[in-house]
This record gives sequence, structure tokens and C-alpha cells, in this order.
Amino acid sequence: MFENLSIWKWHMDFVGQKHAEYLFRTIITMCGFIGFILGYVKEQFSITIGLTLIGFFISALLTIPPWPIYARNPLKWQKVKKVKKIENNLTYDEYKEDKKKEKKKTK
Repeated sequence: MFENLSIWKWHMDFVGQKHAEYLFRTIITMCGFIGFILGYVKEQFSITIGLTLIGFFISALLTIPPWPIYARNPLKWQKVKKVKKIENNLTYDEYKEDKKKEKKKTK
């Protein structure tokens, strides 16, 4: 059922999120401002609400789906470090401290 969905990238990078948020805010603000002016001139509040809602739906359509333009700057992840098995369920820091103490004892 979901075989064809593998072609989509289901994420946005941080730069894409910034652009999407800027676009969302710009569209909502412009439609709200234009709606306010037209509603004031025509003396109908419904024009203001209507244009603001239209702006919301347009901006939602442009920014909510993970379009490929929002994934142009992927993060470069570090390679995974191999860590020896940690004994006695210690945290990694505690394990390192124990190893340092063992080295001091052997010297």
C-alpha cells in the first residue's frame, strides 16, 4: 500500500523550516493586511476574515507538506563511533573514570 511513498522525502532541514516559517508568516500577514484594508473600505468584517482564511489555507498548502525545496541543505552527520561493551551497567562517563583508575593502579 505504501510502496510508492518511498520516493518522497519526509523531512525538512533546518534551513527549509526557516524558509517555510517565513513564507507562512508573510502570506498570513499580507492577506490579513489586505483583508483589513478591503474590509474597512467596504465596511464588511467578513471580507477581512475571508481573506485571512484564504491566506491561511494557501500558506498551509505551501508550507506543511515536506516539499523537496525544503530539503536542499541536509545535515552532515558524524560517523558512528564503536564503543566497547560497557560492563556493570555503568554510564559511559563512569566507565571511562573506572578505566582511568585501573590505568593508574597498573602504573
